[in-house]
Amino acid sequence: MNIEDTEHVITCSNQHVRTIDRSGLPHTPIWDSARSVDAVINAFARGGTYLERDVVDLHLLETVDKAACSLLRDQWTDGFPVAAYSELLSTVAALRSLLGYSPTPTAVEVNTWARHVREASAVAAGADKDFHEVQICEGPHRGIVLGVWGPKEPQELGALAGPSMMLELPTELGDSTTMTFGTACYRRLRHLEPRTGRWQYVLDRGRQFPAAGSRPRFLPLPADGGRA
Repeated sequence: MNIEDTEHVITCSNQHVRTIDRSGLPHTPIWDSARSVDAVINAFARGGTYLERDVVDLHLLETVDKAACSLLRDQWTDGFPVAAYSELLSTVAALRSLLGYSPTPTAVEVNTWARHVREASAVAAGADKDFHEVQICEGPHRGIVLGVWGPKEPQELGALAGPSMMLELPTELGDSTTMTFGTACYRRLRHLEPRTGRWQYVLDRGRQFPAAGSRPRFLPLPADGGRA
């Protein structure tokens, strides 16, 4: 028997038996998981949100979507307290782990995703480039504000020089039982938004729209490219 491939059973001081998986994290037994879902439902009910058991997973995923997009929008506002978004993302990530749901990002991972987008744009823009603020105006990534690089020369006839005319960003759809992955394709408007000085992106009408209910995907795809 390979001890690294087995789960270790420990007895806590309150006499509840728990298992420890190979990563050293406690694994919640099924009977405790069901009770935990009920506790989550009750907590949301106290706040006026009434959930059925089969939508708790999806509701938490949608909460992450809102918090992550708001974080990437409001951290550009001077003096805006983004700590609440950061704490919410960590709390939901921990809660989902305890419930046995698919992983969701912390604020650090959301910002890491944004940094990777920025770094990729710098490579694509070449040596002679400028830095820009951009905002997604519709689609799964609506509201997100990013810093990206673009070439100093116009990329299309009649358009001003700026960031890439196209952005393709990752999406996910479903919950922990059935998760699928895709992309949302955005097209840059030809001129700056005069009030904010940002370049705005809308869904590319020449490409297939993302499926209804799609959310931004901030974490890397699972190693097998399938279920999260």
